[in-house]
Amino acid sequence: MNLYESVCYDTLSGYRAACLKLLESDRKISSAKNYVDITNSILDLAITKATDGQKYISNFNKKNQDPAIQKCATTLYPLSISKFKEAKVELVKNPITASLSARFAGNGPDYCADAVKAANINDPTIVEINKNVLLLSEIASVAARKLVK
Repeated sequence: MNLYESVCYDTLSGYRAACLKLLESDRKISSAKNYVDITNSILDLAITKATDGQKYISNFNKKNQDPAIQKCATTLYPLSISKFKEAKVELVKNPITASLSARFAGNGPDYCADAVKAANINDPTIVEINKNVLLLSEIASVAARKLVK
């Protein structure tokens, strides 16, 4: 079993297939030889996806100004990105804190999804962004826990 398969196996059972699909597509992740490297690569992917998602949501907000979208773009996603970066800093010296930070990063897309739904905004791209960043939060948290001795 590859490291990424081990991480996906420990991810919530309903998301294992999505986890495998997401991680297999990233060469750095699929070829990682230890849990520090794979977790750093997962966090890098999470930061990239969250940053790209924030840009998309910000541009969407310029065209469809809505308080829910604005909150996603200016508060929720920046918080997620910050927590993913915090997890990277904590990873080696305190993997439990890193795992918790990665898990907390999932609050951004989770709350964003709720806000978008409550505002009756139907944009499949935003739904997909929220789903993927939330999934990466779970995956990164699981991967960081693999470093706890």
